[in-house]
Amino acid sequence: MQEIFNDLFIFEMANNHQGVLDHGFKIVDSMAKIKDKYEIKAGIKLQYRDLWPTPNFIHPEYRDRKDMKHVSRFLSTRLTDDEFFGLIKHIKNSGFYAIVTPFDEASVDKCIMHDVDIIKIASCSVQDWPLLEKISVNERPKIISTGGAELSDIDNIVSFFSHKNQAFSIMHCVGIYPAPNDTLNLNWIDKLKKRYPFVKVGYSGHESADNTDVVKMVVSKGVGLMERHVGVETDKIKLNKYSMNPLEVDKWVQSALIAKNICG
Repeated sequence: MQEIFNDLFIFEMANNHQGVLDHGFKIVDSMAKIKDKYEIKAGIKLQYRDLWPTPNFIHPEYRDRKDMKHVSRFLSTRLTDDEFFGLIKHIKNSGFYAIVTPFDEASVDKCIMHDVDIIKIASCSVQDWPLLEKISVNERPKIISTGGAELSDIDNIVSFFSHKNQAFSIMHCVGIYPAPNDTLNLNWIDKLKKRYPFVKVGYSGHESADNTDVVKMVVSKGVGLMERHVGVETDKIKLNKYSMNPLEVDKWVQSALIAKNICG
């Protein structure tokens, strides 16, 4: 099952569907054109939070707060469980792996109910042991992001999933949005590969959307598991500085493949 992580491009939709199912379909269709053009193995990743029908993920005292951008963002972009399931089916029917990051235990159950292919653990959850325990009771492959984690945290989570006999990978990640080049510390990838030789090490990037230099460096370090945020702009929808539009995704994938060819 570890081979699922080999040469895998992950297109992270996050909340860029804007809470509109048809727009989510449009993002999937745009990424499918790129996947088919370059004949790559790819997945599209969603984020699940327990927000429907009651936003249990958000404490009741904070649900009406307008001064907290994440609260308003989560509530304004939430989809129903049926809409998420429809999006998962469209992702799979388009030839992608369906990947989901659950941020709470109820969302893990939804991942299993929707039969997602891979479960991703967010950087902010590497110390959330009730959530990690819940995630570990199924046989889905796991991808673990390590942005902001201490080395001891990474040791603990690698040990945990190893003893659970889980198929998993870890991803180097910098939790700055967007992340300037001088903050990326890509040599950390070498340290992770040496420290955990039995674990596939990937890269989850938040650099500027037009940056194609970093992916070449990542590939040159032997990384084949890569993730970036993606979306589609419209007259009303604008992307943040670290989410790539389809043209930028095309250039990103092309740069990775060129670098792989150069490395041999």
